[in-house]
Amino acid sequence: MQTPADHGPIPRRTGPFATRRTVLTTAAAVGGAAVLPVGFLALGAGPASADELLLTTDFSSGTAEGWTGRGAATVSVTPEEQLLIEGRTASWNGAAIDITSHIEVGVRYQITVRLRLPEGNPAADLRVTVQRDVGGASSYDSVVWNTAVDDAAWIELTGTYSISAPADQLQFYVESASSLTPILLDDFALTRIEEPEIEDIPPLADFLAADFRFGAAVEPPEVVGRPAELLAKHFAQVTTGNQMKPESIQPVEGTFDFSRADQIVDFAEANGMQIWGHTLLWHNQTPAWWFEDADGRPLENNTEDQDLILGRLKSHVEAIAAHYGNRIWAWDVVNEVVDPEQEDGLRHSRWYEIFGGGQYIAKAFKIARKAFPRDVKLFINDYNTEFPDKREAMYNLVQGLLRRRVPIDGIGHQAHVDYKRPIELLAESIDQFTTFGLLQTVTELDVSISDSMDESLPETPPERLIELGWYYKELFEMLRERSEHLESVTMWGLYDAVSWLRTWPVSRPHEAPLIFDDDLQAKAAYWGIVDPTKLEPLPE
Repeated sequence: MQTPADHGPIPRRTGPFATRRTVLTTAAAVGGAAVLPVGFLALGAGPASADELLLTTDFSSGTAEGWTGRGAATVSVTPEEQLLIEGRTASWNGAAIDITSHIEVGVRYQITVRLRLPEGNPAADLRVTVQRDVGGASSYDSVVWNTAVDDAAWIELTGTYSISAPADQLQFYVESASSLTPILLDDFALTRIEEPEIEDIPPLADFLAADFRFGAAVEPPEVVGRPAELLAKHFAQVTTGNQMKPESIQPVEGTFDFSRADQIVDFAEANGMQIWGHTLLWHNQTPAWWFEDADGRPLENNTEDQDLILGRLKSHVEAIAAHYGNRIWAWDVVNEVVDPEQEDGLRHSRWYEIFGGGQYIAKAFKIARKAFPRDVKLFINDYNTEFPDKREAMYNLVQGLLRRRVPIDGIGHQAHVDYKRPIELLAESIDQFTTFGLLQTVTELDVSISDSMDESLPETPPERLIELGWYYKELFEMLRERSEHLESVTMWGLYDAVSWLRTWPVSRPHEAPLIFDDDLQAKAAYWGIVDPTKLEPLPE
């Protein structure tokens, strides 16, 4: 299998950034083109290009065709030529098939399987996963997350899979969220995706360079193969989606793992891109040991336990600072600590409970300031800051930190919005926070095209992609008008198939919140930013 090093660094522009007018004129001259674990999986329909079918099972042979029971589960073929999975005693018990020999580094694959429950069983949330084994350690990559399946109809689950480094073994399997129900499985297929060429269109990083640095949050598979070409062409900054979160950097106390984060950092540096660190302190994706003593006792609100967890935070931050220094220009020091529904405006997380309040926030910034070089900027980051109640809670928190001379450099607006959310809300927040004189960034931008959080459609309605294009037009016009107050704008994902919205809070195959589609091609969202004259009229 090909390793990431075999591809070599992708050339990036090193000269002055072109102006918008120059970029558009040049593109028009060359053909009128100017008018987005290690493993990662994402839910979504495959591309329309000519793909290569590598492995398929339909049990027409009357045998399990390579499928085996996982854990206590057993598998058998029914008279209807379906695989029956039963005897499950744990949610991870199911059926598995080895796909190791078919998977190469930097290549994208589509995986499809149909699931149903045997008659008489209540509905259950099922999911499909790949276990990735490297050097004796196992990691688990979710393909499709918690999809409702019942005994009435077959449900087809489809995902895109790729790896950024070789694995000793890759095992695709079916499991459940909690139910121990028997499961029926049929029509599994593993297909190699025929990668399209990256379009010869104006690079977004160049187009927006006069306004702010344009970035994307990525996983390791996006820094190899064709997605890496897209990333290097259109973006000037990268954020590590998951690889710098506490559970990734220090899964076991005192054991630090920078390998997956370094894949992204090394790629960014080789291609002249800036790097954003995400995140030092968060209530999520933090190992349980952070909040327990050596005997497994939950930490409590007392001085001894507070000193213990602060010592852990200090060691964690100092190890990161020693490893990266100022190679990473900014960090989300604390992430998502605001909750406007609480009387004090703070999220009542385990961090909050241990300190009996939000004192840990200031302490985290002070620890980070001492650990990192002075030119590394320190940010507080949160979602929904465009809503007035969240905006007020965040404003009050930052104001209090500044009054106490806490070393905070900037505010990150995540901006996970939807295509019907008034753009003026985010504009008002950016304007209000300018009073502090701090840096501001948009850190996790995407635009949901769902009409509700639980909407799940098999395909994307074409008219919504048109509406999305017009939304991006107005959104980026607003952001560029405020460019003097924005250091950078970062997309939360490189292309639609890897968006977290495909699997949250339910399986949503229709979601298309980013600028590039599943085939790595520009959507109406791109033209809304670069050349709105190419947008189709808004639907009535």
